[in-house]
Amino acid sequence: RLAPPARWLCSSSSSLPPPSPMPAVFGAGLAGGAFGGLVGLGGGVIMIPLMTGFARFSQHQATGTSSAAVAGTGAAGCLSYGTAGAVDLPAAGAIAVTALLTARLGAKATSLFNAAQMSRAFAVFQMVVSPMVPLKGLLVRQQKQGDAGGAEVDPVAAAETATAPAAPTPSSRNAELLKLMGVGLVAGFASGMFGIGGGVVITPALCLLTEMPFACVLGTTLAAMVPPSLVAMGTHHQLGNVVVSAVAPLVAGSALGSFASGQVAVRVPEEPLQWSFAVVIFAQGALKLWTLRGKV
Repeated sequence: RLAPPARWLCSSSSSLPPPSPMPAVFGAGLAGGAFGGLVGLGGGVIMIPLMTGFARFSQHQATGTSSAAVAGTGAAGCLSYGTAGAVDLPAAGAIAVTALLTARLGAKATSLFNAAQMSRAFAVFQMVVSPMVPLKGLLVRQQKQGDAGGAEVDPVAAAETATAPAAPTPSSRNAELLKLMGVGLVAGFASGMFGIGGGVVITPALCLLTEMPFACVLGTTLAAMVPPSLVAMGTHHQLGNVVVSAVAPLVAGSALGSFASGQVAVRVPEEPLQWSFAVVIFAQGALKLWTLRGKV
């Protein structure tokens, strides 16, 4: 009697794990982590297409397994940005606490909604919020120029000045944290639903609701996405969506890429990072809408 062919371990016997080599999975994690650490995302938007396109994962397997890698991206990115003091831990905690409440709901909701409709709605959301990050930065720089009496301001010097905002009062800080807890509810649901870290929600929210410099926005976003990503991974594991043998190489690649790109991000002016975030997120939304044309 012939032995059955070797297959990757999966969290459910009903799933069909992809016979993909570990280097391909490691490469997907490395690319997603490097991108995510640079612009404050979990990297799932990069990893999932690579896993489905090149590593032969199903959409549900890629979404579930990428949750582990998103946690790796967030943890390594938090450590990298933290070495430069660019992480607001109280803000990250406020977001993460409420995100934990909705991450499990988002993961379960993957089996309740029409995939095309959800993907289309998320794509529109990406296109709407993507310009907000650089536009706020532009308004802040224009305000600084006005305060300086119209004198020409060097962009690099302006970016360095922006790294030291005025300290908020206790009452304004508490109000800010309450708003961020609301952001966490949305980010946690998105994390579980789409297998992302929620950075596409958290990064614009931090830019609009706080006076953080952009490097601190990125570091705080990465820190906040770790707990909900772990909860989402646990739920996906129960649903049979996690390819267990792929977790280690995927997390290793994402953590390495995120730490390295974080070291780059804290050393460059914030304006290019803001526009990079906007262009990539807008392009992803537009591409998704294009691929969904004609689907209902």
